[in-house]
Amino acid sequence: MNRRHIQFGEQDVALCGREGDSYFDHAAPDAPFAFAMRALPDGAVVFDVGSNIGMTAVVAAKSGASRVYAFEPDPSVFPFLLETIKANAAAVNAYNIALGAEERSLSFFSNPDSASASHLVTGDTLGHSPTGTVEMSTFDAFVKSHRIEAIDFIKIDVEGFEIDVLQGARDTIARFKPSLLVEFNAFTMVGFRDINPRDLLRLLREVFPYVYRFKDGQPQLIDSDGAALAFIHDNLVSAGCVDDLYCAFRPNSSSMN
Repeated sequence: MNRRHIQFGEQDVALCGREGDSYFDHAAPDAPFAFAMRALPDGAVVFDVGSNIGMTAVVAAKSGASRVYAFEPDPSVFPFLLETIKANAAAVNAYNIALGAEERSLSFFSNPDSASASHLVTGDTLGHSPTGTVEMSTFDAFVKSHRIEAIDFIKIDVEGFEIDVLQGARDTIARFKPSLLVEFNAFTMVGFRDINPRDLLRLLREVFPYVYRFKDGQPQLIDSDGAALAFIHDNLVSAGCVDDLYCAFRPNSSSMN
């Protein structure tokens, strides 16, 4: 069990992880993450889906969130999430399950070299054989069973299965209208889930009135088909297929449109 420290504003955050793990070695807040954390309302209720070793969950807790729920299905990573929470004395509730489109067991691939490269496995997944199984619930089922009465912010980073999480969260999003920070990774969507990345962007634009990309560290509104095409081009050609999108039901006052 290794530990390293990162800074977020005036906060010192301890991260716990596996020696030699590339995600643990390099994890740090970036512009989309900072934008999302600054937008958190006081006393926010936060859901961190694909929590990994807990950077988002712990920073949210240290940034004034009243309740944080963290979900990490990888059994080899979950202990590091718990240690990160403990090391920061953070008020985070952690769950060793996946969230998706239905409630069932599902095959899982755990990557020993990088916690960020582990993922669910279906019949559509290329290249990786399962290393085990994990339990999967839906967002809506979890919210109902735990009697959640408010959600202000959701982060989703699930290696190509983002649409599945959103499909299982339809009622929750319609009811609470949270903001969302979601990874947009064209490679994992194609390679691990066999879906067109445009489908995720289309779904986000259908559900959320405001969808922001980040260019040169600044948020830009995707408010037309032309802007959507430009984002897809940049994601595939310039960004190595990996971006983050910030989605909201209200415009953000600090955004640059």
